[in-house]
Amino acid sequence: MVCSKLLKLCYASSALYGLLTALAPKRSLSLSLNCWKRSFENVSELEPKPWYVRSTRAIGIGMIAAGLAGFVLEERARESADADDESDVDIVEVDVDSDDSAN
Repeated sequence: MVCSKLLKLCYASSALYGLLTALAPKRSLSLSLNCWKRSFENVSELEPKPWYVRSTRAIGIGMIAAGLAGFVLEERARESADADDESDVDIVEVDVDSDDSAN
C-alpha cells in the first residue's frame, strides 16, 4: 500500500516536471544549469541552441504522457487488487482415483 502511494507520487511529480518542461523549456534548462554550477565553470554563459530547446519540449511531453500513464495504471492495479480481496471465491476439491480410471 505504501509502495503504491509512493509510486503514484513519483508518477505525478514526473508528469508535473514534464509539464514545466513542455510549457517553458528554456526555464527548465536554466533550472538544470543552476544545479550544475557547482561542478562546472562558466555555466551561466551557456545558451542552448534552438534544436535543443525543441527537443527539451518534446521530452517534456513524453514525461507528461509517461507520468500520467503510470499513475493511471497504478490506480487500476490498486482497484483490481481491492476487488480481488473483496470477491468471495468458492474452492472446489475434486478427488480423482487413478485405480478406477485404468479399468
